[in-house]
Amino acid sequence: MVSEQLSNAEITRKVIDLVSNYEFDQIGPYIHEDIVMEAPYQAFFNGPMRRGKDLFMTGMGFVPDVFKTFELNIHELYDCPDQDVVVFEQTSMGIFAANGGAYQNRYIMVFAFRDGQIVLWREFFNPEIMNAGMLFMLDG
Repeated sequence: MVSEQLSNAEITRKVIDLVSNYEFDQIGPYIHEDIVMEAPYQAFFNGPMRRGKDLFMTGMGFVPDVFKTFELNIHELYDCPDQDVVVFEQTSMGIFAANGGAYQNRYIMVFAFRDGQIVLWREFFNPEIMNAGMLFMLDG
């Protein structure tokens, strides 16, 4: 559990900022051991679900392996403290490391919390945009 007392909305913003700054080693304290990461409409690079903190943290290694830059921007955040849930809308802007191509997508995200940590990370985004940008990986 995180020692500082942050609201679920504050944790959400902090984690998204850490991801955008490639400070993945700093997000661990905000992630619950039992986390489930799900992208129901996943891109080909990733299965639909990861269970457990170790697999989640390993999966986050995808971002710096594929993107030279990857920045997330939260536009709207809906805090539901009675349910320990935060729903938010964000966009991403990135540059693929291998070919310098641009990546931009929109997301609806759902974070659920247990004991002050994220226990559910669910992403809804357009996987076709990611797939089109990553075709170079299949050709390699």
